Amino acid sequence: MAVTTAAAVRRLCAAGQVRSALAVLAHGVKFGDAALDVAACTALVHGCCRSGDVAEARRVFDVMPRLGVAPNEVTYTALIHGYFVNGHREMGLALFEEMRRGGVEPNLYTYNCLIGEWCRTGEFERARLLFDEMPVKGVVRNVVSYNTLIAGLCRHGKLKDAVQLLEAMRREGIRPSMVTFNLLVDGYGKAGKMSNALHFFNQMKASGFLPSAVTYNTLITGFCRVRDIARAIRAFSDMKERGLAPTKVTYTILIDAFAKENEMTRAFEMLSEMEKTGLEVDVQSYGVLLHALCMEGRMMEARKLFQSMDSKGVKPNNVIYDMMIYGYGREGSSYKALRLMMEMRRIGLVPNIASYCLTIRLLCNEGKCQEAEALIDDMARAGHMLLSTVGRCKGAPQHRDGALKSVQ
Repeated sequence: MAVTTAAAVRRLCAAGQVRSALAVLAHGVKFGDAALDVAACTALVHGCCRSGDVAEARRVFDVMPRLGVAPNEVTYTALIHGYFVNGHREMGLALFEEMRRGGVEPNLYTYNCLIGEWCRTGEFERARLLFDEMPVKGVVRNVVSYNTLIAGLCRHGKLKDAVQLLEAMRREGIRPSMVTFNLLVDGYGKAGKMSNALHFFNQMKASGFLPSAVTYNTLITGFCRVRDIARAIRAFSDMKERGLAPTKVTYTILIDAFAKENEMTRAFEMLSEMEKTGLEVDVQSYGVLLHALCMEGRMMEARKLFQSMDSKGVKPNNVIYDMMIYGYGREGSSYKALRLMMEMRRIGLVPNIASYCLTIRLLCNEGKCQEAEALIDDMARAGHMLLSTVGRCKGAPQHRDGALKSVQ
C-alpha cells in the first residue's frame, strides 16, 4: 500500500495533477495508511509551490513528520524557492535558518537559490558569504552559482566585480556559458560602455558560442542607448547575415531608437519590414510610434496610425489612449480629447488622472462648463480624487454642488 500511495502521488505531481495528489494524501491521512516517502512529499511541496499555493505546500511540509517522513535538503529547497518566487521572502529566509538549526545541510540548489535572492535585493555581502561557504561545506560550485552572482552584480552596475568573478570562475576550471557572456554584454550595454560590451561579445565567439537573438538584441539596445544608431544597424545586419531572424523585440528596439531621433520615416520602414516578416506587431510597437508623433504634435499622422490598429487586430490599451489624449491636449483640441475619453469609457477602460485633468482644464478654459462638470463626475466615478489644480470654467459664477470649485 505504501509503495502504491507514494508512486501515485509522484505520478500525479509529475502530470501536474497536484489537487488529485493532495486528495490521495488527505485520504491516506484520514484512514491512517498514508505511508509516503520523502520523494513523494517533496513532489507535492514542489507542485504546490509551482501552482502558487505556498500555504498548501507548507501544510504538506508540516504534516511530513506525522507521516514518519523527515524533510530533506531537496524538500527544504523546494519550499524556500516557492516562498521567494511567490513574494514571501522573509518566510523563505526563516525556513533556511530552520533548515540549518535542524541539521539539514544545504545542497548546491539551496545555495544557488539563496545567492540569487540576496543578489536580487543587492545584498552582495550576504550573497558572497554563502558563495564562499560552498567549498568549505564540500558543495562544488557550478556555472549557475557563478552566473547567479554575476547577474546580480551586473544588474546593480558592479561590473568590475562581475569581471573579477568571471576570472575566478575560469581559475576554478569552470567554463563560462553563453549566459555568462550575455550577462556581461547586457551589463556593459546598460552602462553605455559599448567597447566593453563588444569585448565580451567577441569573447563569446572566441569561446565557441554563436551569439543568439538575445545577444544581438542586447548589443543593439546598448548601441541605441548611446545613440550610435549606425552601429546598431550594423549589428542588425550582421544578425541577419548570420541567419538569425530578428525578433519582435529587435524591431521594437530599432523603431523606438529611430522615433527618439525623430527619424520617423525610418521608424515606419522598420515597422513595415517587421510586418513583412510575419511578426505580430503588438501594442508596444504602435505605442513607440504614437508616443513620438504625439510628442512632435503630428496628430493627423498619430490619428491615422491609431485608427489603423483596429484593422491589424491590435486593440489600443490605456497607455495608447492616454497618449493620444495628451497629444490632443497639447494642441488644445478639447473635444477630440473628450471623444477619446468617452470612447475609452464605453469599452471599459479608465483614463488616467492626467488625462482627466488635462481635458477638464481645456474645457474650463474654453468655457465648456457642462462638459467639464460631466467629466468631473465621471472622474469621481472612476475612483480618481479631484485635484485643486485642474482648471476653472470661464464665465461660470456658480458651480453645481461646488464641483468645479473643487478643481479650481
